[in-house]
Amino acid sequence: MVQRRKLDHLPDRFPLACQWEVTCRCNLHCVMCYTDCFNEPERIRQELSTVELLRIMEELAEAGCLELCLTGGEPLARPDFFQIYERAITLGFLVTLFTNGTLITESIADRLAALPPHRVEISLHGITETTFEQVTLGRGSFQRCRQAIAWLTERRIPLTLKSTALTLNRHEILPIKRYVDTIDSVGYKLGEEIRPALDGSGAPFQFALEPEALDELHRQDTQLLQEACQKYVPDTRPCHSGVRRFHIDAYGVLQLCSGNRTQGYDLRKGSFQEGFYDYLPSFGCRWKREATTDLLRPEVTHV
Repeated sequence: MVQRRKLDHLPDRFPLACQWEVTCRCNLHCVMCYTDCFNEPERIRQELSTVELLRIMEELAEAGCLELCLTGGEPLARPDFFQIYERAITLGFLVTLFTNGTLITESIADRLAALPPHRVEISLHGITETTFEQVTLGRGSFQRCRQAIAWLTERRIPLTLKSTALTLNRHEILPIKRYVDTIDSVGYKLGEEIRPALDGSGAPFQFALEPEALDELHRQDTQLLQEACQKYVPDTRPCHSGVRRFHIDAYGVLQLCSGNRTQGYDLRKGSFQEGFYDYLPSFGCRWKREATTDLLRPEVTHV
């Protein structure tokens, strides 16, 4: 692995890490998901083809990108997932996979173990079947997720489990964390951020916890409290979105980050080199907590 100290010698602007939303399709319909509104046939037909995606990936590698996060939607819902994943590994990317885990079979776990990712992150939104499936709206998804966790840990694949704190699962967040603590070498992350849907709808926010409820939850666990407190410490460091980190959506649009889709560069019509160095620096960052439809519908640059 590249030693972190050596990265200090990188230029100020360098495409170090990419988060790539390779699809919005998913076998589940989580109630707070901001991409699920695009999980429908018409939108899916507009997503990058295998050929387009691999061409762009080659350009990322040529530009020196080191870290690649494959997310969605559910990346494993793409029929060509392993063609994408295995090419990313052979190109030398440190690959992180964000997944709901429910499409992982024993044979898929074996394929991941044969070409290990840097990390797999699985969403675990409940410790009981009832709560979990109230969030995912997927019958049988709880048992499939738990089985995937077992298969990956058996193969010692680096794994992190994560939850979004919601009105539906707030009573199970601490039990989830205690469960994760019993699994050797598996990490846990709690994320409370809920985003507006990609179509501008605020529907996901109906499941958001009030600030007081979040504060009460944090105070029940030392680690969660420390992490929450760190978020309130003023951070004077410059944001690296669009400088060393960037986002690509399912349609090949290069953006500053997944939270700022105000402007984009169409990688189907232009090169990654041009998009990253000539266009991203000019993109404004107007992301605020008060999401508006204006922030969600990207202005795409065609070349």
